[in-house]
Amino acid sequence: MSSDEYSGRLDRRRFLKGALGAMALGLGGTPAGAAAGGRSLVLVWLSGGLSHIDTFDMKPDAPREIRGEFRSIPTSVPGVRISEHLPRTARLMDRLTLVRSMTSGESHHQRAMARLEAGALERGAACVTLDSGWLRYDTHAGSFAALKDDLLPRFDREFSTLILGLEETGLLASTLVVAMGEFGRSPRINKQGGRDHHSRAWSALLAGAGVPRGLVLGATDRHGAEVTEDPVTPEDLLASVDAVLGRPPDPARGGRVIRQIVEA
Repeated sequence: MSSDEYSGRLDRRRFLKGALGAMALGLGGTPAGAAAGGRSLVLVWLSGGLSHIDTFDMKPDAPREIRGEFRSIPTSVPGVRISEHLPRTARLMDRLTLVRSMTSGESHHQRAMARLEAGALERGAACVTLDSGWLRYDTHAGSFAALKDDLLPRFDREFSTLILGLEETGLLASTLVVAMGEFGRSPRINKQGGRDHHSRAWSALLAGAGVPRGLVLGATDRHGAEVTEDPVTPEDLLASVDAVLGRPPDPARGGRVIRQIVEA
């Protein structure tokens, strides 16, 4: 084993130990399966809004001012490609559901977050939030350097560690993992070399708790600006999370259950 491989395994173990420790704390010291319906929730919160166009919904045929600097790479699901800076996640795609059609129309951080917190993904279930840091993904300027050198490698390493660790410990079957922010980023790159708020289309990842493996749900137009297939609102996602966790729907919040997610 090379020193890099050894170091990588140590980092993975340290992160997983911390994540599972956080889960235990969030569950009040009870097992991870002690939520309603025997299932728990881990929310990987990408505060500020991760760019979907530079990660999970790339547009390689768009003009450069839209497609940006990154290339796409194949994943473990044939025909599905994501950013070159997410190689570990790419290898796990056959374990994930990728929703490419999130949409809300709300591009103000706090108000957009409030729509996703309308259940705060915590109602009646064991929930732990792994937060990346306040507005860490709010990349209005110099976004490609920030994504390439820090944000995407860190997410790729920690998210893949979480999924593989839960799988190896047998907890993934009873734990729903959701990775998302409050919106995406604008298709057109601004004058500061970044992307601005964009809520009409963005992406989310789900894994575990029986959700489909290798599913890509929804699509956006050729610039990633508008949803063209299977739109999913924050309320729809929360209703679907409720269903996966075995909780009754919240009539005050509304939203429809996305059957492709729930009925694996």
